[in-house]
Amino acid sequence: MRDNKQKQISAVAADLISSEGYQGTSLQRIADKVGVHKSTLFHYIKSKKDLLVHILEQSGNNLTANLEKISSLDKSEPAEKLRAAFENHLSSVIEDIGGLNIYLYEMKMLPPKYRKIYTQKRKNYEKYFENIVTEMKDKGYFEGLDAKIVTFGILGMLNSIPRWYRPEGRLTIKEVSEILFKIIVKK
Repeated sequence: MRDNKQKQISAVAADLISSEGYQGTSLQRIADKVGVHKSTLFHYIKSKKDLLVHILEQSGNNLTANLEKISSLDKSEPAEKLRAAFENHLSSVIEDIGGLNIYLYEMKMLPPKYRKIYTQKRKNYEKYFENIVTEMKDKGYFEGLDAKIVTFGILGMLNSIPRWYRPEGRLTIKEVSEILFKIIVKK
């Protein structure tokens, strides 16, 4: 029961913070959306900052763990790793759109010690993508292009998806992923 309520609080908080910003989201608003008294929230969280840290931890860990597995597949063709990385990123975005928006745009609200931790986690995630891009360069893709800049371009494109994608739209996230992959890796 406690885990379910914590998940509900995190999900509601992620949606609110994602749409209204960290500063614009009050604990009272979270409590109202969850359907509990504000004081009840403190049975599940210590503070709004702790809630933000929890949301970031959850979102970042899920995203990175899957990409790490994809990046370490020895026998996979690098282009297929990149395709899988696109799908992983976009599937994670849709499953946790609020959390990813927070991960991308609200990290500045963290206390410095946590900001340092999550900045490093972001760099690690970027590095997994860059490793795949570098493998592709070794196979003749992205000839003459800097792997880090290609990586930043890819992540910039993928990270824009939560701003415009709607699951009820005409394309599935897998179809969007494939279109974006084909833009980057022309066949």
